[in-house]
Amino acid sequence: MRVRTVTDSNLRVDARKRRGLPRAGIPLRAAALILAASLAGCAGYAERPEITPDLYSPAAADRQWSPAAREQPQYHVAAVTQEIAQAASEDHSASAGSRYDLPRLIDLALRLNPGTRQSWQAARSAAASYGIAQAPYYPRVGVEADAGYNRLLFQVNPGPAVIKQWSASPMAELTYTLIDFGRRSADSELARQELAAANFGFNRTMQTVVFAVQSNYYALAAAQAAVQAATENVELARTDFEAVSRRVNLGLATEPALLLAREREAQAEFQLESAHTLVNDSRAGLALAIGVAADEPLEIQSLDHQPVPKTLGKEVEQLITEAVRERPDLEAEAAKYRASEAAVKRSHAEWLPGLTGVANYGDQASWYTFSNSNTIKSASPQYEALLTLRRDIFTGFSRLDDDRRTEANRKAERESVKSLELETIAEVWRSYYDFQTAVKKYQFAQALLAAAQESYNDNLDTYRQGLSTIVELLTSGTALANARLTMVQSTAELLTSSATVAYAVGAVNIPKR
Repeated sequence: MRVRTVTDSNLRVDARKRRGLPRAGIPLRAAALILAASLAGCAGYAERPEITPDLYSPAAADRQWSPAAREQPQYHVAAVTQEIAQAASEDHSASAGSRYDLPRLIDLALRLNPGTRQSWQAARSAAASYGIAQAPYYPRVGVEADAGYNRLLFQVNPGPAVIKQWSASPMAELTYTLIDFGRRSADSELARQELAAANFGFNRTMQTVVFAVQSNYYALAAAQAAVQAATENVELARTDFEAVSRRVNLGLATEPALLLAREREAQAEFQLESAHTLVNDSRAGLALAIGVAADEPLEIQSLDHQPVPKTLGKEVEQLITEAVRERPDLEAEAAKYRASEAAVKRSHAEWLPGLTGVANYGDQASWYTFSNSNTIKSASPQYEALLTLRRDIFTGFSRLDDDRRTEANRKAERESVKSLELETIAEVWRSYYDFQTAVKKYQFAQALLAAAQESYNDNLDTYRQGLSTIVELLTSGTALANARLTMVQSTAELLTSSATVAYAVGAVNIPKR
């Protein structure tokens, strides 16, 4: 039997347990937890980009970078373009299953192509910047109010005195630039010319989209016509093969002649598959020009529905004069040059002083006590009107260098205008004579197709009568197949060259909505 000795210390411990007082180890555990949390916070802070920026770049030159898992959804293209994709689906699905002619495709492209949307938003941004440039013409009005409590201690005899004060100071201020010697007008003119350049750039973007649609439309139509021509060539080769087979069965032709006809048929089938591949490539190009996915169903009208131009109606000198006068990208370059002139004026204005007027009105209200005395209240208005004349005397040669910079930019823009003018003249010149050549090639292709068709018909009749050889028949068939493809290519080339002339001149026909 064990006897427990009861002492004062035992009683004190039991009393602490009964009262629920903390043990001596609890503060240690709390300190350990605080220390662990602090170390964890320091470890997290070490991964901050301002501390260890290399954690946010590729780890090595031979390892790809990937964002954190939680950040990946914001970089998915589908999330960014979802609204545009929905709009494109709505606009396009309305005419799904129908055949598009060229004007309808152009209208669709102007609504869906990201290039036109981007250029439009850039023009809107420039318009907003032009509005911002008008702000200095207006007075600037602001209000502010300081309110709070302070306690001040003064050393006085026989002891320190205390001032306790609540105060509020509301104030309204008006600032207006009276004279700036051309700063505001130069900034406004600079913004106006940049807006004009953006607007002209938007017009040229629209023309570029229209020209891209035209070129790819003609390319797709030509590819489809080439498929049709290749299909007809396959039928032609099969007709030749059947004619040779009949003569072989009658003993009037040899087996090598039949093999030669079979070779011609296989070659025609190979060309047909190649033509189908070209259709798929051209369809993707047209979809890209319009601004839709390549898997969108786009059925277009054939080249037979396209009017073939025979003349431009103007000489090359007239077209050059029109292009230099009206091409939007040239006008945009001219606007950029005018903007550079405004920048020069703005730089020169920095050498002159500026006069600003400032007026404010407010009230000073306070409630305070002095060494526990009665509360004293006071309120009185305060106002002032000032004229501020400011002129920088020395700015570290920045104004001089800014004059040099803006003048150099002005001269560079002038040369840019001249360079683009020469490029425009060259483009019009080349496109004009390319069109003239395309017209002649089209006429030659028509004559070639008619002659090849007549030659093949005669050779087929004479071969069936035994008056011509298989080589003559297959040669005429090959010539007819080539003539059909030449006709298709020359038609598409003529239509494309006509559109190229219009694009070079800047006279692209944009449908009115």
